[in-house]
Amino acid sequence: MTWMDACVDVPLSKAEIRRVKLVDAARKLFIANGFHATGMAQIAKESGIAVGQIYRDFASKEDIVAALVEADCARVLEFDELDTAIVAGDRERVRAWLHGFIEPEDSLEDARLFAEIVAESSRNHRIAAIFTNMLDGLRMRLKGSLALLAPGDKTAAERELMSDTLTTLSIGLLHYRLLRPDLQVKPLISALHDLIDREVDRLAALTEQG
Repeated sequence: MTWMDACVDVPLSKAEIRRVKLVDAARKLFIANGFHATGMAQIAKESGIAVGQIYRDFASKEDIVAALVEADCARVLEFDELDTAIVAGDRERVRAWLHGFIEPEDSLEDARLFAEIVAESSRNHRIAAIFTNMLDGLRMRLKGSLALLAPGDKTAAERELMSDTLTTLSIGLLHYRLLRPDLQVKPLISALHDLIDREVDRLAALTEQG
């Protein structure tokens, strides 16, 4: 998904369209080369926008990286379907969402970019702050999902632990798939779904015991 895709419902000015074009060109280069091996001259060539104009739109390459990360984090935080299921008390849809959450991106290119963002957040405080905000929002939604499936104070600590476990599984599977692009992922995903269901059922049983 490009930054333009993320903004498709929002009318854009000419300047905003140019910024979108720059970010999408940078995205392509970042996937191929990484953040640090991509320079402004390459972004200018890929986008067809002069270097001088790029610096009028973005003060630095870090600003382009930040815009890209913010757009990707905003996409991750699109929780309309999950929120609707939680409000409706639809446990099966919430459980299905949890299954989908751990499944890796269909595109290895998207997975490579996400891995690059994770790596950059470990050394860049600005990117780390954006990424941390995304993880905080995600963690809140995961805990809300588990609270519907296994409510009550008795399982609160375990729900918190499980929310972190689910995030670890999701990010870990993404990186493992990058290391093993030939991996037959469907059997692994099925096994992880079974693991999630067993743990959710265990927590629900604790709730029922009162």
